[in-house]
Amino acid sequence: MNRRILIIVASIVVVLGLLVGAYFLFFNNPTLSVGVPSNPFGSSGDRTETELLGPDGQPTRGAGTVVAPRLIRISDAPVAKGAVALYIPPVPAATSTEPGISADTEIRFIERQSGNIYAFRVHDRVLTRISNRTLPGIQEAVWTTDGARAFVRYLTRSTDGTERVDTYMLPADGGEGYFLEQDLEQVVVRATSTVFSLLPSTSGSIGSLSSPDGTNVRTLFTSVLSRLRAGFSGANIVATTKASSGLDGYSFLVDGGSFTRILGPLRGLATLPNQEGTSVLYSHVDANRTYLQVLDLATRNATALPLVTLAEKCAWEPGGRAVYCGVPTALAGNVPDEWYQGAKTFSDRIWRIDLDTRLATLVVDPGQVASVAIDAIALTIDSESDVLVFTNKKDGTLWVYDL
Repeated sequence: MNRRILIIVASIVVVLGLLVGAYFLFFNNPTLSVGVPSNPFGSSGDRTETELLGPDGQPTRGAGTVVAPRLIRISDAPVAKGAVALYIPPVPAATSTEPGISADTEIRFIERQSGNIYAFRVHDRVLTRISNRTLPGIQEAVWTTDGARAFVRYLTRSTDGTERVDTYMLPADGGEGYFLEQDLEQVVVRATSTVFSLLPSTSGSIGSLSSPDGTNVRTLFTSVLSRLRAGFSGANIVATTKASSGLDGYSFLVDGGSFTRILGPLRGLATLPNQEGTSVLYSHVDANRTYLQVLDLATRNATALPLVTLAEKCAWEPGGRAVYCGVPTALAGNVPDEWYQGAKTFSDRIWRIDLDTRLATLVVDPGQVASVAIDAIALTIDSESDVLVFTNKKDGTLWVYDL
């Protein structure tokens, strides 16, 4: 029965790929081998871990633009989609005459135009460039949770004009990295231990696991399903067919290479599993209305949530019992397709939803407090729930809200 479902879904997602292919940048092409030592950023001598940006040779202080209380625009220029927030614990005073160092949160991100890596201390408002290796046009950065490595993804063009998607493991300290397979559809990282990569094949998809340093590569699954989107759910994977309002979507729990259907058929289905492996946040469309729900993986019970948004516009709070979401003030039209394709953008308010009580609390309304329209994507929260980081899809700028 499961095999029959997989075959039916595989046929559906082929059509889905044609509908939303303009949005997704990844192609079904031959691949390179894993872990080839190479460096597109120049020699290690180009590295400037402690390069200071201020004109007086000091880090840029008072960096970022405070547009409202607790709301800061970190960058004026577009950044690669995806940042990491690192909680820095306080340092007690060494002596009675020396002050200690207060806790802070450091946000690491990559400037899209240059490929340089920056670190922004939120409470001190200090910006430092920690690597100046140059690779223009990085579209996405997937970080290990310690901020030590970023898997950067960008388009390259061969001599015959063919566009390819390259993925490179870029160490934040400027050391040598390595290339992953070419034309990967997706890379996902679990904490600092495991990397999942998804490669299209002529018959579907190949999912692989490896260590962040490129070792211990092994195949997790070979599936007839194509154009999947994946996320870690504990040690397992939740794989979901790419969303379209015009086609049924399905979501599967992948455990040891075995697929178990957990959701679907649902139109416009998008999922966001929590890292604890207990729940999956998901959005879907029915009769031109969008719904946001959470699925308990143990009981398979679904709970409707009081606000409506897309799962991709949310982030799990550490502990997995609440989510922060960018919630559009108006959610209409052919969603999510037009939003994926860039034909539609939203103006969001940021809300926190407690999943135990189903209580939604307004965190900030950027339009009201700062007269700025933010279409929030790539939301992330540090381990202590100190700050919420997100990118504005409208212009690629990076923002932080002090929780």
